[in-house]
Amino acid sequence: MSRRDQDKFGVEGGLAFPFELFEATSDCVFVLDADWRFSYLNAKAIAELHAGDLLGTVIWRSFPAAVGSKFEDVYRRVAERRESETFEAYYPDPLNRWYEVHAVPYQDTIVAFFRNITKRRLAVRALLRRHNELDTVLGWAGVGIMQYAENHRLMVINKLFCEILGRTKEELNGLPMETFTHPDDIPRNAELLRKHRQAETPFHIKKRYVRPDGEIVWCSVAISFVRHRETKEPTTIVVARNIDEEVEAQRKAEETRALLRAVVDGADDLIYVKDAEGRFVLVNKKMAREFGIAIGQAGGDRFPDLAPRFTAEDEQVMTTDERLVIEEQIPTKSGAATFLTVKVPWQQNGATKGVIGISRDISERVRNEQALRESEERFRLAAAATGDAIWEWDLESGAIHWSSTAPGLTGEVPGGAIEWWNERVHPDDREATMSSLNAFVQSEGQRWEAEYRFLRPDNSYGVVADCAYLIRDGSGKVVRMIGSMSDITESVEAQARINRLQAELGHISRINAMGTMGSTLAHEINQPLASAGNYLTGLRRIVDGNAPDPASVRRGLEQAQAEISRAGEIIRKLRRLVEQGQAELHPIKLRICVDEALMLALPDTQVRKIGINVDVPSDMTVMADAIQLQQVLYNLIRNSVEAIAQTEIGRIEIQARDRENQVVVRVSDTGEGLQPEVKERLFSAFASTKPGGLGVGLSICRTIIEAHGGSIWAEDTGDEGATFAFTLPAGGEGRPVSPEVTG
Repeated sequence: MSRRDQDKFGVEGGLAFPFELFEATSDCVFVLDADWRFSYLNAKAIAELHAGDLLGTVIWRSFPAAVGSKFEDVYRRVAERRESETFEAYYPDPLNRWYEVHAVPYQDTIVAFFRNITKRRLAVRALLRRHNELDTVLGWAGVGIMQYAENHRLMVINKLFCEILGRTKEELNGLPMETFTHPDDIPRNAELLRKHRQAETPFHIKKRYVRPDGEIVWCSVAISFVRHRETKEPTTIVVARNIDEEVEAQRKAEETRALLRAVVDGADDLIYVKDAEGRFVLVNKKMAREFGIAIGQAGGDRFPDLAPRFTAEDEQVMTTDERLVIEEQIPTKSGAATFLTVKVPWQQNGATKGVIGISRDISERVRNEQALRESEERFRLAAAATGDAIWEWDLESGAIHWSSTAPGLTGEVPGGAIEWWNERVHPDDREATMSSLNAFVQSEGQRWEAEYRFLRPDNSYGVVADCAYLIRDGSGKVVRMIGSMSDITESVEAQARINRLQAELGHISRINAMGTMGSTLAHEINQPLASAGNYLTGLRRIVDGNAPDPASVRRGLEQAQAEISRAGEIIRKLRRLVEQGQAELHPIKLRICVDEALMLALPDTQVRKIGINVDVPSDMTVMADAIQLQQVLYNLIRNSVEAIAQTEIGRIEIQARDRENQVVVRVSDTGEGLQPEVKERLFSAFASTKPGGLGVGLSICRTIIEAHGGSIWAEDTGDEGATFAFTLPAGGEGRPVSPEVTG
């Protein structure tokens, strides 16, 4: 369409359009009248549409592809509403182009400004495709990737980097790096960033990021700098890889190395590693301190004389790949020492690199083993000399091991179990012995002792003395028992003979005492007999008289009978004292025994010269044999009488006191006292300080008191007098008192 035709068409249509402006614009322009006919097209539109002369044609016929398209929808809506609209639409065949359209209602026409945006759309699509491809790459990347420009404006960040920092892309946009960097890392990071940004050189660091919840994430970070190709704007690219597991593994490895080093350096053993050339690559502190070994030295540098041996041992370990255990002598500062050395191959990645060695000083153990062997030999010889049977009982396995001397005592090779032992204990002793043994194993005691009858080679029973000790492990658990069994049959029989002889001596002592008691007995018996005679004389006179009184005769006879009975009781007590017999313990009244012993020990003439003080409660009871206790009291009282015989006025005091479950009896006098050299042998048999004395009195006293479960001793009273004391078991409550000693 020519310019003239355009103007003519516009005037004839009654329209006044700025055709010059339409021609000058960069957009394509056409005008549609009320009948949808093209009434104007500028030169750009004609060239763009390649449709020839369109003036006067209806748009829907000229461009049938527009029918039903977005173009028709918008144009009709603009015509109806008379409101401008802008849209982008794709126009298919024959154009196959994208257009940006501005539809403007003007009077009863529509003016359409449109621009071909196909290239731009294709470029956007390509850019979007590249972005999608980049997002895919970044999304699948195993590292966090971020690119930011000035003022920390985010250009690119992938999902993994957001996860590392614990924030979304929107939250991170504009945030400075200091916001999510560990405070301790900020100064160094800022300095490195400033330095490398100026030179635009990449660098690499390890740093800690801090998430909003305070959790710390270790990352290996690579930072580089690029400028925008068109704008030349500087940007920073950060690539971060989470190395938490590596850092933790490194920390644990360092801890393990430190722990291993502490163990190696704290060990009492010598620990070292040598390479294939025999040079030390590791030595612990003890080896360095005691032998002056340093890293890099050869094994033979410190001990040249031993170098060939060390080399041969190392080569053997590396060649065979097997451990080697040796006992070797090595010079030390304090002399030669014995070491137990274990060498094993040092391997890395399947290849033998050298030798690892551990050496322990066993010099003391070697000395102890030698001493033990010598001790065992001495013990064996001693056991053979004494004939004792030595046994060891392993309480965990139950096995019992006997010495080679045991058959000499048992008559056979002993069995290895407790049943063999149990069967050979006398049936009457078996339960008590085994109960005592088992109770000892469960106790906290250290030594067990027992005497019992054991089957001898001739099938008779002998008496054995058995003693044992418990052996415990480091935790205190009893694991073994070691003991010695001795045949004491001869000594037991000898002791029985001694006991019989002592009883005979006691009997002789009592008979010998009869001479001393003679005057006392004569006086004591004479009085009741004289009284009885007087009663009988008086009765005879009464009977001879006229009309005797029967009541008077009866009273006289009763009194005479009582006196005769008193004389008989004195004789009976004397006979009881002299008779022999076994000790039978009964609860007895101690005061009665004391009074009877005084009566027998003190003649009347001596009583007048001696002051007697008896401080013994009348109800005090003791467990004793009355006759034997009287003998002890008699001997002690007679000793006191003889000790004060040369003094003008003497005094004897007998006192008894309770002490826990015992009664302590003391007999004191004011005689000459005891010389120190005499005290040491007072209670020994046949030791006497009196001319013509048998020296068995105090020995018999000790035998009697010890048989009662008590003890006897002389107390120190200085230069004046003497005191003898002994203990007896107190009489138990509820026990009947012997009728013979109740008076």
